[in-house]
Amino acid sequence: MKDLHLGGNRLKWNNNVTLVPKCMLLELSLRSCNLSGQIPIWLSNQTALTFLDLSENELEGAFPQWLAELNVGTLILSDNRLIGSVPPSLFQSRNLSVLALSRNNFSGELPETIGETTSIMILMLSNNNFSGTVPKSISNIYRLLLLDLSKNGFSGEFPVFGPMALLAYIDISSNRFSGQVPSTFGLYTMMLSLSENEFSGKLPQNLSELSQLEHLDLHDNNITGEFPPFLSQLSSLQVLNLRNNSLEDSVSDDLSNLSSLRILDLSNNKLTGKISPTLGNLLGMIDTPDTLSKLPEIFAFPVEINDLVVNWKRSKQGLSSNNLELYSFFDLSMNGLSGEIPSSLGSLKGLKLLNLSYNELQGKIPSTLGDLASLETLDLFT
Repeated sequence: MKDLHLGGNRLKWNNNVTLVPKCMLLELSLRSCNLSGQIPIWLSNQTALTFLDLSENELEGAFPQWLAELNVGTLILSDNRLIGSVPPSLFQSRNLSVLALSRNNFSGELPETIGETTSIMILMLSNNNFSGTVPKSISNIYRLLLLDLSKNGFSGEFPVFGPMALLAYIDISSNRFSGQVPSTFGLYTMMLSLSENEFSGKLPQNLSELSQLEHLDLHDNNITGEFPPFLSQLSSLQVLNLRNNSLEDSVSDDLSNLSSLRILDLSNNKLTGKISPTLGNLLGMIDTPDTLSKLPEIFAFPVEINDLVVNWKRSKQGLSSNNLELYSFFDLSMNGLSGEIPSSLGSLKGLKLLNLSYNELQGKIPSTLGDLASLETLDLFT
């Protein structure tokens, strides 16, 4: 048994049957090898495969039943043109640990059997046409570490995960999920991206129990109520994006306790009151780290996380998860904030963007803003 890794080159695999491997393979990568047509049928004889990567090709057609029954441990089919539904038998595998189907044209609902694949650790289904509700059984996958369902047509309420769930990275953005903002995730949650959905009501207070949360993105929902002071208890938080909601009242002074916070976007809400001078104490915006923290490469391929979309230089731009620590943003624009601009904001020397535009601020522009040597965008327009 052998491994064959040809991906990531400029090779072109000829689908002529005479070129197929004559031995039994454990691992096969044909990533970006200009494969076209349907998934090659000769793979059905490779019953020993534990790793199969056919991503970044031009494969078409449906997900073959025989592939669902191969019991491959890692299956990567991202960035193709595959269509149709996913066979329920795929989720009955006891070996499947990584499933990446992102950026295809899969459709239909996820099968109820999805919770039977208890061995899966990474599940990436983003940028497809899946629809319907997410089966409650998905919370039975106790080894699940990363779940990416973003940019589909899922709707309804999101399933409940228990506090002991290992799930660390959750991205369900750009769907049609509704109801209250889900907060029943495991205590190991590090990233929670729930943006561009139809969540409504107040932010639930038990979000404050996610003590390891670093990334909270809820932009473009229907969140209402006062700005929640309990967010200041999330001591590990590095990214807080609540843009385009209906939050009211003033920003809590205690937010300055978030010493790791580097990106704060509260723009286009209904916030009022003065900008607290204590926000000039946000340590994560004073210094930019010299080293970058990346997601651990637990498996034989890099884990993908969607870019964080921000308003920068008058356009929406994506910041790669691989270099977020290079950026420091402070955006309170399009609210009803009043009073003077605190001179203490001049201490945030790591800022790339400072946007306080479209508020009711008055008085002189503090001379301390001239100390923001890293600043690339300053917007104080009224």
